[in-house]
This record gives sequence, structure tokens and C-alpha cells, in this order.
Amino acid sequence: MDAVNPYETVLRALELGTATSREAHAELRLLIAEFGPGLQEVRRAAVTALACAAGSDATADFAALLSDPTRSVRECAADVLYNVGDGRAWEEVFAYYQDEVRRRGPRRAGLPYAMPLSYLLVQAESGSQGAVRLIGFLRQEWGRLSAFEREWLGGNLPQAAPEGPPPAQVALPTRAHLDRVGASAG
Repeated sequence: MDAVNPYETVLRALELGTATSREAHAELRLLIAEFGPGLQEVRRAAVTALACAAGSDATADFAALLSDPTRSVRECAADVLYNVGDGRAWEEVFAYYQDEVRRRGPRRAGLPYAMPLSYLLVQAESGSQGAVRLIGFLRQEWGRLSAFEREWLGGNLPQAAPEGPPPAQVALPTRAHLDRVGASAG
């Protein structure tokens, strides 16, 4: 990008977020792929705009961004996956979450309720292989979860705690429940 005016480019990304054409989606993907000084806000705006414009059709795009070198872009992608993504990214989100917990441990700052644990919960059915793996992971790494996550789980999924029932018997919260909790928390 030559002589980028980040403010104008953010506005352009937001404008593209209301478009339904494939060309608009392609332009947003180009903005997301740009790197350089001053482009972090542009890239995040483009991710959000793509979520608005393409919805779950962009699930693979958002999953790919979980390995982006820019933390705020990774976090934005995790957030939009919860809001518009479908279950196709479950394995990628689980790997991202495992890496975050194992690498950064309890030092991680509290994240908005939708990132990425909420996505994993609503995209796995209670008793499914994914749910069992997730509950097993949470219990195994309980001490590495942030205080915020342990508190959040205590209010939304207390059965996930190490002393809870067998993982296959844990009833996962629904999207409606998590959306209510998030709305009341914000």
C-alpha cells in the first residue's frame, strides 16, 4: 500500500463491510493481508468488516488469522469467530486456545467473554468428542487458566472444574446463555 492514510482506509474497510459483492470481500482480504506501520487498526477493521459482509462464509479466513503475527488481529479473529463463525474452525480454535494457555498461562489478560472459549463451547455438543477433549484440557490446565477464566467458568460452566462430573456428562452452555451473560456483563 502506497502512502496509506489509515483513517481513510479504516473508513473504506467499514464501507466494504456493508457490501455483499465478492469484489468487496476480496478487497477486505487484501486489507487484512497488508502489514506495516500504522496498519494494525486497518487490519482489525477489515476483519470486522469481513465478518459483517461475509459472515460464516469467511470462517476459514478467521481461523487462518489465529496464527497471525499481530496479537490484536488474532484476538479480533477469535472474537468474530464466536459471533459469525461456524463449527468448521473448531480444531484451529482449540489449537490456538491450547497454545495460549500453555505458552502464556495465567498471565493472560481477561478476554471478552466471546473469545475463544465461548466459541469452543457453543460449537461442541455436550458429550461430543470435542466437548470431552475441551473439558479434559480445562481440567488438566486448570492452574494455568487465568483467574478471569476460572471465575467465568465458575459462573457459566461450573461442571468444568476439576472436581466436576465425567467430561462426557458435562452440559455445555448454549449460545443464548452466553449471549445473555455477555450482554449483562457489558
